[in-house]
Amino acid sequence: MLRSSYDVVIVGTDLPALVFGALAAKKGYRVLVLGHGGKDNIYDFEGFHFVRRPHVLFGFADSNPIREVFRELALAPEMRNLPRPMVPTANIVLPDARVEVTHMKGILEEEIQREFPGRLEAFREFVRRIGDVEKTLEPILRDTPTLPPGNIREYLAFRRYRKGLEELLGDDATDALAPLGDDPRLRTFFAAPLAFMSGLTEPWRHPLPFVRLSNHLLRSLHYVEWGLDALKNLFLDRIRNNSGDVRPTDSVDMLLVRRGRVREVEIRAREETIGCGMLVVGTDLGPVLDLVPVGSAKRRYRARVEKVQPSHYLVTVNVGARRAVLPEGMAQTVFVVGDPARPLEGGNLMVVQSDPAMPPSDALDPERTAIAVCGLLPALRFDGKPATLAAFGRELLSGLKQLLPFLDQHLLATSVSSVGIHPKSGDPIIDPAGLVPIYPDCLPRSLDLATWPVRTAYGNVLHLGDGTSGPLGFEGAFVSAFEAFAILKKKIPLKSGV
Repeated sequence: MLRSSYDVVIVGTDLPALVFGALAAKKGYRVLVLGHGGKDNIYDFEGFHFVRRPHVLFGFADSNPIREVFRELALAPEMRNLPRPMVPTANIVLPDARVEVTHMKGILEEEIQREFPGRLEAFREFVRRIGDVEKTLEPILRDTPTLPPGNIREYLAFRRYRKGLEELLGDDATDALAPLGDDPRLRTFFAAPLAFMSGLTEPWRHPLPFVRLSNHLLRSLHYVEWGLDALKNLFLDRIRNNSGDVRPTDSVDMLLVRRGRVREVEIRAREETIGCGMLVVGTDLGPVLDLVPVGSAKRRYRARVEKVQPSHYLVTVNVGARRAVLPEGMAQTVFVVGDPARPLEGGNLMVVQSDPAMPPSDALDPERTAIAVCGLLPALRFDGKPATLAAFGRELLSGLKQLLPFLDQHLLATSVSSVGIHPKSGDPIIDPAGLVPIYPDCLPRSLDLATWPVRTAYGNVLHLGDGTSGPLGFEGAFVSAFEAFAILKKKIPLKSGV
């Protein structure tokens, strides 16, 4: 029975989809969010607040797409009070160097001079050059172009953007770190944090996102109480408050397609069918496409989606320990590299966050702390078994002990977020919510700013899962949301006067 109809039905709760949903609801579109099995990032384990994935938040002060979302949603007070710069921004730990990253230029230059003697001028010149490139990149992001272009007008805009940027990039078009020479230690100073921020294991090969994220890093990472979950709830509240509906426990059972468009959504375990003007996939795209009946499915498109495979998986191990294990002065976020000359994957690059759930300062346990350590597991090493994830977790834990040598004396609990327990058999199973696929290939004609397209082969289906954030990481969620919102306004224009 068709009980209701919405302009937009969002399946899943990934951040890009919720930002888009809040923008659409504020503008007057009827929006429905179906949880479709989505989970909070924070979970409780043996009295600790653990996370399924650590997150690096940035751009609140200097990203036009992020500022515009908060302005459009009338969230100016939250923008002023919610995000706070991390001081220090982060630590970068190499075998023979430990650098404290800070937004205070003079102090950072002193760190560079001490740890990389004779390289300060090269560092200054690099920072100057990436600042020049960003001055041209910023207006492009402000325009929120559709990438890759889908029609002649979009292609002409893309060609204009590309020409202006190529003149600035010059010989660095295939190696953003070329101005720093072949010094692997100084190159790794930027490459290590940007690999995690962008989801690219060789981020220097993609100069535009590399430049953008480098500038974000130098201006500061941000702390938000309760992190990603708090931000998602902020956008969910805006959907509810603007006459939208949020049904976190409901999932989709079938998508009914006519003439290449999803017309109705059947709800699992309910005798209910919902009409939709536009469907937004706010989770992994493939499993949602599988809900289209075989006779209506675009099989060639589904096969193309299936061919896009991750190169790595982000795996997180959570540790509960006595707070005394943390060295004095350690930043909340630490990037640890074992060998700057080796690929930034496996146990060679670890990201360590203390109290990663980002609780308020007055809620911190003075005696105990949670620590999240994550690394990039090469897809070739992953056989789909929970035992492989557990083994990689032990590898990361071994690396953590190099940073925290007294960990064994203070260790209280450990949990691999991507490994759960079957409720009936008690056997280990994979928890997809804690296993983050990393896609390394940027789309053609995307200025290297996108790894998954927002548009799909279905006329009224958009993809806004986390993968569409692309190499811009956290900021990319807002960029793709604006791109999708521009498409919505063209496909489903609001009635005059609304």
